[in-house]
Amino acid sequence: MSPAVPEVLQSRLDVLQRLGVVVDKAAARWLPDQTGRFDQEALNSIAEARRVIELTVDLALAHGCAEAPAVLAMRKAWEDRFATLASAIKQKHTSLTESAQIRSRQTQAAKAYIGTKGLGQA
Repeated sequence: MSPAVPEVLQSRLDVLQRLGVVVDKAAARWLPDQTGRFDQEALNSIAEARRVIELTVDLALAHGCAEAPAVLAMRKAWEDRFATLASAIKQKHTSLTESAQIRSRQTQAAKAYIGTKGLGQA
């Protein structure tokens, strides 16, 4: 039988559950955005979650209940969330890279056109 989760640890697990909602919402705004407008918000929420996770794990270890079902469920939920975020970030990086390459080719084509037409001369 797993040890009971102390109230202070359960409180921390509740905070992590609410923080998961915050991270999910921030990621939902950030991932499709290509302007950088939501970068800091998303990165801050992820960094805060990581700090709270570390403190919660330390607390669980200190109370000898790191293997309690509630702690294991929290761990699984965050591992899944971070795996999903990692995949989405990789897709965003690929998309931004492709977009930058397309813009670069368009700029080069525009410069070549301007050069052949003599439009850039004073």
